[in-house]
Amino acid sequence: MRLSNRDADILHSLDRFGQLSAGHIWQLHFSVLKSKTSWDNVAKRLVRDKFIVRMGRRQVQGDGKGSGPAVYQLGAVGWQYLGKRGKFRPRFTAISEHRLRVADVFAQLCEREDRGEIKIRGYYCEPDTHMRLAGVTVRPDFFVELELTDKSELVSLWIEVDRDNESRIEIEKKIREYIAVFDGVRPGEIETVPSVLFLAETDIGLRNLQGYMHGKLGAYEHMFELMHIEGFANKVK
Repeated sequence: MRLSNRDADILHSLDRFGQLSAGHIWQLHFSVLKSKTSWDNVAKRLVRDKFIVRMGRRQVQGDGKGSGPAVYQLGAVGWQYLGKRGKFRPRFTAISEHRLRVADVFAQLCEREDRGEIKIRGYYCEPDTHMRLAGVTVRPDFFVELELTDKSELVSLWIEVDRDNESRIEIEKKIREYIAVFDGVRPGEIETVPSVLFLAETDIGLRNLQGYMHGKLGAYEHMFELMHIEGFANKVK
């Protein structure tokens, strides 16, 4: 079956992020149309033909009232269409709120790009973010390279999306790994060493991260930053 370029782009996005909500897909591939009807029709067709799978509805953020948007991931036919190797196995068996929060991060950056304030030069999701440098493997949730249009300056970020469910031990281990990279990376091993941005879900999560990092960053304090997930994109400078 022939797919349109936009259909194929949707499959690539689902393959990259793992899961996306209907809102994410609409923003990335349909927002220029100003109508959600077109996406609804495409979604029904791609689900019917098993290019994508509807996983259910996302948990509503905030007060938890009402019904969240539908969530999709790559289906068996979509897997084959993209030329993936091996036997198809669903990437997730349930909705992954962590993956959706990573997509939220990208969506915020796209909104700022639409306003002409930044240009997204490149981005990766797990596992494509995993890198071994200076003998250490770092596994950020997201990587993005941005151009700040008012400065013509490039910013590279390793982003950790903390949903307030990671322990002190896990966070401190990540911090040690990033510091080991900053301390030991060799010239030519990587073109630009990104800074690390931790994004917290709540005020409590932000305070916890501040406590975990206190006194541990040493000479590399300038390479780490903490922010709330909501509205973070407008603060990246």
